Amino acid sequence: MLRAKRIHLPSQDYELTEDGRALTTFSLRRGRIGARFTLSGADYQIRTHRFSGVYELLDVGGTVVATTDRVRRIWNMTCSGRVIPFRQTAAAGREYTMAGDDGVPVGTIRRTGDVHSETTADLPGLDPALQVFALVVVLLRRRRKRAAAAVRSTSLAGG
Repeated sequence: MLRAKRIHLPSQDYELTEDGRALTTFSLRRGRIGARFTLSGADYQIRTHRFSGVYELLDVGGTVVATTDRVRRIWNMTCSGRVIPFRQTAAAGREYTMAGDDGVPVGTIRRTGDVHSETTADLPGLDPALQVFALVVVLLRRRRKRAAAAVRSTSLAGG
């Protein structure tokens, strides 16, 4: 099981562990379009398409390894010709369930910490880089929704 935890609470820097063993770190700082991480010596980049809500996982050479459609309550990740469906199963994006080939839930991405500080992912059958990608996509989606809500509240307040 993967566990992403903020390194320092006010920051957007996360440490990713698997069963208590450190795997990598990544940052979701403002102004960045996506995130970068290194896993087993290989560098990856997650690219965000701001207006479409689509995410891509790129390897060090810039080749697309996986992509999502627009991430909403229901979204799909496509990799190596395989389509993996995800569905929001708890309010406020607290949990997403990954479905297997037969549509039965086989994995979850769940916010477990207070103040958006910790998220876990149990996604059996996926390559580790794809598991990290799915987890980071959910965190980026959450950040995007919070930013949109802040803009709406500011505009409604007349600021």
